[in-house]
Amino acid sequence: MDKIVFKVNGEECKVACHVSPDETLLDYVRERLGLRGTKYMCREAGCGACIVSAKRSSQQPYAVNSCMIPILACHGLEITTIEGVGNKKKGYHKLQTTLAENNGTQCGYCSPGWVMSMYSLLQTKPDRTMLDIEQSLSSNVCRCTGYRPILQAFKKFAKDAPKTDDIIDIEDLSKCNISRTSCKENCSDDEDGWCVVHECDVDRGIALKLKDGRYWYRVGRIEDVFEVLKDKGDDSYMLVAGNTAKGAYPIEEYPRILIQINNILELKGYVMDQNLIIGAGSTLNEFRDICMKVSENEYFRYLRKFYDHLGKVAHVPVRNVGTIAGNLMLKHQHNWFASDIYLLLETVGAQVTIVRYKNVKQTVTMQQFLNQNMKGVIILNIMLPPLNDEYKLVTFKIMPRRLNAHAIINAGFLFQLSKFNIVRDARVVFGGLSPSFTRAYKTERYLLGKDLFTNETLQGTLKVLDDELVVEERLPELGVEYRRQTALALFYKALLILCPDFKIHPRYRSGAINLHDTRPVSQARQIYHTDPSMYPVNQPIPKIDALYQCAGEAFYSEDVPALPGECFAAFCLTTIGSGEIASIDTKKALSLHGVIAFYTAKDIPGINSFTPKGGIFPEKEEILCNGTVKFFSQPFGIIVAKTKHIAERAAKLVKVEYKNVRKPVIDIKEAMKDPNRVTVNSSITATDKGNDVYKVIKNVHTMFGQFHFTMEGIVCVVEEGLKVYMGTHFVDGAHIAISKALKIDQSRIDIYVRRVGGSYGLKITRGNQSAVACGLVALKLNRPCRFIQSLTDTTRSIGKRLTCTNDFEVGVNKNGVIQYMNYDMYHNFGCSVNENLLSGLVTDAFFNCYDKSRWNYNGYNVVTNLPKNTWFRAPGNLEGVSNAELIMEQISYELSLDPVEVRLNNLDREQYGDIENMYKRLKKDTDYNKRRMIVNKYNKANRWKKRGLRFSFSKWNSSPLGNFNVLLCVYQGDGTVVISHGAIEIGQGTNTKAAQVCAYSLKIPIEKIQVKGCDTTKGPNSDQAAASLASQNVAVGVQKCCKVLLERLESFRKEMVDATWEEIVKAAYLDGVDLQVECHVSVKDSEPYPYTVFAEVEIDVLTGESEILRVDILEDVGTSVSPEIDIGQIEGAFIMGVGYWTSERLTYADTGELLTNRTWNLHVPLCTDIPQDFRVYFKENSYSYAAIMGAKAVGEPPLCLAICVPLAIREAISEARSECGIPRNQWFPIDGPSSVDVIALSTATKKEQFKFH
Repeated sequence: MDKIVFKVNGEECKVACHVSPDETLLDYVRERLGLRGTKYMCREAGCGACIVSAKRSSQQPYAVNSCMIPILACHGLEITTIEGVGNKKKGYHKLQTTLAENNGTQCGYCSPGWVMSMYSLLQTKPDRTMLDIEQSLSSNVCRCTGYRPILQAFKKFAKDAPKTDDIIDIEDLSKCNISRTSCKENCSDDEDGWCVVHECDVDRGIALKLKDGRYWYRVGRIEDVFEVLKDKGDDSYMLVAGNTAKGAYPIEEYPRILIQINNILELKGYVMDQNLIIGAGSTLNEFRDICMKVSENEYFRYLRKFYDHLGKVAHVPVRNVGTIAGNLMLKHQHNWFASDIYLLLETVGAQVTIVRYKNVKQTVTMQQFLNQNMKGVIILNIMLPPLNDEYKLVTFKIMPRRLNAHAIINAGFLFQLSKFNIVRDARVVFGGLSPSFTRAYKTERYLLGKDLFTNETLQGTLKVLDDELVVEERLPELGVEYRRQTALALFYKALLILCPDFKIHPRYRSGAINLHDTRPVSQARQIYHTDPSMYPVNQPIPKIDALYQCAGEAFYSEDVPALPGECFAAFCLTTIGSGEIASIDTKKALSLHGVIAFYTAKDIPGINSFTPKGGIFPEKEEILCNGTVKFFSQPFGIIVAKTKHIAERAAKLVKVEYKNVRKPVIDIKEAMKDPNRVTVNSSITATDKGNDVYKVIKNVHTMFGQFHFTMEGIVCVVEEGLKVYMGTHFVDGAHIAISKALKIDQSRIDIYVRRVGGSYGLKITRGNQSAVACGLVALKLNRPCRFIQSLTDTTRSIGKRLTCTNDFEVGVNKNGVIQYMNYDMYHNFGCSVNENLLSGLVTDAFFNCYDKSRWNYNGYNVVTNLPKNTWFRAPGNLEGVSNAELIMEQISYELSLDPVEVRLNNLDREQYGDIENMYKRLKKDTDYNKRRMIVNKYNKANRWKKRGLRFSFSKWNSSPLGNFNVLLCVYQGDGTVVISHGAIEIGQGTNTKAAQVCAYSLKIPIEKIQVKGCDTTKGPNSDQAAASLASQNVAVGVQKCCKVLLERLESFRKEMVDATWEEIVKAAYLDGVDLQVECHVSVKDSEPYPYTVFAEVEIDVLTGESEILRVDILEDVGTSVSPEIDIGQIEGAFIMGVGYWTSERLTYADTGELLTNRTWNLHVPLCTDIPQDFRVYFKENSYSYAAIMGAKAVGEPPLCLAICVPLAIREAISEARSECGIPRNQWFPIDGPSSVDVIALSTATKKEQFKFH
């Protein structure tokens, strides 16, 4: 058979030798079938945007990451994409409508992936609980919503969800009914609904010689594998099952021979003799299900622990296709890999059966397996031993977030105990410490014959284990000190779990609790009031394009269908952080089949800058490095090829010789010492000084960078001509950049942006670089070009949130009132001070809401050898507000004062007096005093779990924003209205609010209004949609347009008293009235908005893990135009701040290379990392001014409020430190996020403190 045959949405598809192994199911459905509803971001199974449903005809559907599955591996599959679930032609699925109705979509780019994940979950198992649903959705990332509305929508389908009339029975979402038109099976007529096995389910071997010279085989027997290797050689081959390993260790180039083996029945299933024998080709979820089923056997009860631990491996779609053997081979090839499968098997003494040519089998231990030469060898099965009740098993996995992350450290402990708890046997296993150390043999021997649960045994064992541990440094993994301390803590924790309660002092029992395992179903509340008389303004409605987004029908820039003759471009990046380019060798790259061209700076006809000087750009930033390398991964060339994969591969083949290479300066603290790298940004002199100085406090604190992590990456499509489709929310800036770089009049360049799949500031200017490059290729070759910047290239070559170091000295009186403040703030701009990032932003924020009359402030710009840092949600404000809050917190610590009282004592009541009233309301409504007592009592009662509860205050000064054009058209045929504006819908609800204001102003149904995309013809010269004000500016413009239109229609309305809107419009048209209105708007809104928030957290002192128990946010949004959208903005911004302060740490090598550059090692919050109880309140009776319908900025301020989370964590840490004899009022440094390592090490816990009683 010479074809791969499968179905997509019921339609048969065939591929053969014309494809390559690089082509994935994702590529196929998007590029060949044109089904662009399936999205992508990371292409390594880390984001969930690409999820589709797959099944074999006789099996249940399951979710898969389409970016992982080679199209060649799809034989016999029936694929369902988002288009096949529901669409406007055949009707929308209840999942799609429910997600839309619950405002579970903002930018919308991730929404199809969420729907497909949930769809597949319910198809596989409809009777899921709310908790199960929450824990099963860690496969998907949403950077916009904060997850709450997504979970709210999907939990409606749980069997234990409160029943409502608008949700269909969950059984109806999955069962196969003969009458159901969506059923694709050939079903019999009997009541059982048996499905006929399709021909493609019967194994048939496939052998293909591919166009690139590689071979693809699909085999059904083990001996077939060896026959292929015998015939073609085993010098370069790969066995393919789930192909998920490339998410952990990317595959730069596939080997010569690829053999698909997941259809070999000998590698599937399980049998039981004395041992439990499981086929190594079983998927991880099949393994997990086997563990649950067999755990009912008394000798395999320990498999319940396996089941729980396996639930923490990767996520559901990866476990659906990844196999036991694949995971073990990953450990075999990469000894550093902290394989949870290996850990579990080694802990219980399992063995592996491997098979060689001619069916020669060998059974080896797990340790022996790691040392085996696996060339020409297949893992046949694993053998799990029976263990009686004398054996006690405990396993751990410590991750940077609750789920969907590889282990920082994992551990397994197995003890055989007598009835008197004497150790007869022990196995102590670790992962993530070093590539060579997995078993603590000395520790195991030391334990033999000892009573396991005495302080003497514990301390003696800890000393032996500490001496035996081999822990090695390996960036970007967390440091040696943390992993060593945690390894010891996990041993102690295991003993606390196993120890009888009567032997443990009550204060130590909390150490036995795995914090994340106690997480309940999350809950949330949104408390606000609306005015029905203003509807549809102030009415809670879904986004007007929400359903299109949830159905995958919303258009994004890279959704442009494949164009005839199009090519693909990729940047070539430097591999040093500072130096000069001596020469470039492109021979190897240009000789690669499919490569078309290579361009450097000399090929740019105009200015080599994507930020042409002027406006917000005081400096030029190079499109391509012209000789002097300013940072690691700086683009120096453009490679052009026939496909994306070829372009990316060729880009890495371009070799550069460097000269005058220098060590890059990347640390702001180092750069601050060089006066040539520091310039003054702004200075503000105090107008007052107090004399009542009781204490002087000094500190230096650094806030780190943050990557935007937009779900839609940096993409651009340019048609010859030049018609540009790109992701930007500063169209005018891109328009000018392309014009000046390509030396083409702006009037010859058209840019169109329908919507942007998330930005948070990144795409104001950073997308210009690839857009200019894409335009250059299209101009040079006179053919369409598509530029898709990979996630790793984006993270390494593009700037991020500014790093900030603050050096202050403050004198305070006994009540914490500031008498004087000397405050220096240094911002790391990267390689260039550009974009006027801090102009007016920090100077309005450095004091937050406190009396600034005694603050001397100096702001400095610092230049380093990093990519030029850029706009990021709440730029300048985050640093200013956060550092002011940290200063207030430190004052309260060092004076042993209530931190809220210190804040109130310094509050500028004249400007921000509302904050005190808001604090009092929140304190009362949330029962703060009672909760404070509970936290205090909890901390006193527990040694190894601590809680913190902290308030934070904030104010927000909106920045002036520039110009927008708004165009409103009324169609005379039916009275429908179209709005086009110069701002961009990036998920903040601008279009929905525009429609609401229009409907209110014209007194017409909102359904009659459409908001179109932005282009440079209808919306020229428009400034960036930023600073939370684009929606307000557009609303003003819409009101202006409506006012002009109504003036034109006024005479007709008076004459036609009872006429409908449609009749009035028709009459006006027939009378020659212009039904198109264009307005220009610029709004300057500088009114300060107050906010207050408090958070309650809990930490595990032994591991550093943390949970946010509850967050209450009270925000002044004025009179919200669209409350549900504003709620989503608040929650999303806050959770982005949670990530910044807890898990999103950027790690660099000394060379300047960013090491945390992809989803494998860059960890944004997921749906199980949000507060367990998340409550948002709107300030009552608030109004700004009529021009913007009384609304206030919403999207950015809540990010600043997230500082309350690290402050609460700090309190919990301080409580733990007090157990070590450290005074609670002693301040301790924490720079950057309060990640697990920072929390654990900051507690100052020592192994000598580990005891039972």
